[in-house]
Amino acid sequence: MQKIIIKDFGPIKNCELFVKDYLVFIGPQASGKSTVSKGIYFFKSLRDDLIRYILESIEKDNFEKAQGTFGKLIRSKYLRFWGPTYHLDEIYLEYQFKPGVSIKITLESNKKYITPSFSPDFKREFENIVNIAKQFSEKRKVGTAFLPISELLEVEFEKRSIFNTIRSLANSLFEENKDLIFIPAGRSILATLSEQLQTINPDKIDYLMMAFLERINHSKSIFNKSLSELLMDKKKLTQDVIDFEKVKLAENLVKAILKGNYISDADGEKIYFSNNKYVKLSYSSSGQQEVIWILHLIFLLILDNKEIFAVIEEPEAHLFPEAQKQLIDLIFLMGNINGNQIVITTHSPYILSSFNNLLYANKIAQMKPDDVSKIVRKEFHVAADKVGAYYVNKGMLENLVDDELGLLMTERIDSVSKEINEEYYQLYNLED
Repeated sequence: MQKIIIKDFGPIKNCELFVKDYLVFIGPQASGKSTVSKGIYFFKSLRDDLIRYILESIEKDNFEKAQGTFGKLIRSKYLRFWGPTYHLDEIYLEYQFKPGVSIKITLESNKKYITPSFSPDFKREFENIVNIAKQFSEKRKVGTAFLPISELLEVEFEKRSIFNTIRSLANSLFEENKDLIFIPAGRSILATLSEQLQTINPDKIDYLMMAFLERINHSKSIFNKSLSELLMDKKKLTQDVIDFEKVKLAENLVKAILKGNYISDADGEKIYFSNNKYVKLSYSSSGQQEVIWILHLIFLLILDNKEIFAVIEEPEAHLFPEAQKQLIDLIFLMGNINGNQIVITTHSPYILSSFNNLLYANKIAQMKPDDVSKIVRKEFHVAADKVGAYYVNKGMLENLVDDELGLLMTERIDSVSKEINEEYYQLYNLED
């Protein structure tokens, strides 16, 4: 199981946790929830950077100081994630991908830059990938201008083969074979400016928001028809093994949360609330704007049967409690497909309570599966051993999972409600 260690970084004083299939972080604003979730995503995303670097090195036939060059890429990515380090006295970030394979990030003595360092086993596997890429690059030096068609096709096949090889080796090095998705907070601005997204200067927005924006722009054209039509098209055109019952369940949850049907066409983005009546996305409710792309990306991922690792920040933003509960059902429906991994940061006790119900349903279903399924569908259930839940505050993480009960500690979930109720009773006693 993978593990992240964070010390003296931003608001986090000390964090050491295993990266389970489901991670949920709750706590006050600026407590460090995003620091931990972004840290996990940062290290996992280095796999894609390595693949990209190796393929570019093949094209350029340049592998000089490969390990040092990859280290510089990590440094550059760190700056895009968290900015400069001049104001920091000390930091320590470590990610253990598998036994013996890890990357550490510390601060140089001059405090100007971070320094990534690799474990011996990481270096060994990294060097193996570089050597395989070098061998292929040497073969490519033979001119192809006068090769017959059959041999040109063979060269193209070899290019595809080396890409698959590099990807497989990188997946093994980082122990990660999933697509990575980061859904940031503050999503409503993208809906408000939906008609101008193509013109937004990517250098003016946060790195993770920029990546999210690119994903949205690539996905928009798919939604020129309804979810039902997309589902029917998939049934007709694919031979892949897809659980269409789960896709239909996802569709129903999306419609229930959104209170309408999203369509993107030549006239722009709209939410239809009846056959011929709609509201432009940029004029829709704040809840619809915040949740629109969480819903539709999840639907696509389930429709395409994708294996994913996803970070979702503040999924509850501007949503009524009932919709928050439905959204958690949808997220865990996606999580329970292909062993997907989900990280959630939240301020909402409703999110945590809904999450707790799914744990409880899974526990009781061991004894009364049919009765439980009438209350909570089995597609949403989650086992306690797959879960990590933490209260983040004052630089520390408090485990919220009661290992004996296999449930969350509800006293922490309800702590704010208790404070509000206590205040009310104090006022009531004054009146009395």
